[in-house]
Amino acid sequence: MANQALHVLHVEDDFADAMLVQQAVCEAGDFDISFEVVRTLREAKLRMQAGGFDLILLDLRLPDSVHPTETLDVARSSAGDTPLLVLSGSMAVDREYLGEEIASLDKNTSFKIEHGRKGANIAQSIRNAVGTEDFLSI
Repeated sequence: MANQALHVLHVEDDFADAMLVQQAVCEAGDFDISFEVVRTLREAKLRMQAGGFDLILLDLRLPDSVHPTETLDVARSSAGDTPLLVLSGSMAVDREYLGEEIASLDKNTSFKIEHGRKGANIAQSIRNAVGTEDFLSI
């Protein structure tokens, strides 16, 4: 049975990281998730307000918003009912700003394979986040 097609806005300033996420989704065999990548919070805000996304995949530190609380505030106010999923390489540093209610997995460890264990299944995390009203962080 085919998966539901999903359209994801990926807010990520690092092109290599954006490609790594897309590669991980394809390697998981999930070819029904499409991505639109924007590199700044300003671009993200405009695209979120236009709508049409099933999920916002959000990096916390962007060229025009280096403080995670600012990034979250703008994303939350612009995303409407679209769920947010944080994927950030700065979770170890930003944990104190996000509060204890937000579970996290740093993207720097999400893609590593150690001792025969696979990294996080980003495709499954994306699918799990769609349709939820909870704010998630992986």
